[in-house]
Amino acid sequence: MRIEEPPRRRRLVSLTPLIDVVFILLIFFMLASTFVEWQAFDVDAPPEDAAPEDMEDEPLQIRVKVDGYEVEDESVDLTALRGRLERLASEDPERRIQLLAAEGVPVRPVMRALDATAVKGLENVAVIREERD
Repeated sequence: MRIEEPPRRRRLVSLTPLIDVVFILLIFFMLASTFVEWQAFDVDAPPEDAAPEDMEDEPLQIRVKVDGYEVEDESVDLTALRGRLERLASEDPERRIQLLAAEGVPVRPVMRALDATAVKGLENVAVIREERD
């Protein structure tokens, strides 16, 4: 005589452990992330219909290169650049300045030059990306 076992009922997967794991991961990432207020600077772009102001004076061009800075075709380091900007701020604080970033230059040297202009009180600064010819 053959006795057959009743077919086993398939067991349902419980979602409770999955929800617990997701909840723990959510808490972990919330606690592990940092909530730092990043330093920001204001960028005021003129309206499109605004007339160019005082284009008669030539802007001071500061080229930001991978290996340093260049002001008026002279290579300088960050300390010398700060000295020139200090002299410029005392002579003509409204002088236009163009920071020309060469292609492939990291952001850090550009931001250091921009910070140096802001520390000296020079506000008429434009950052321009130089394209390769």
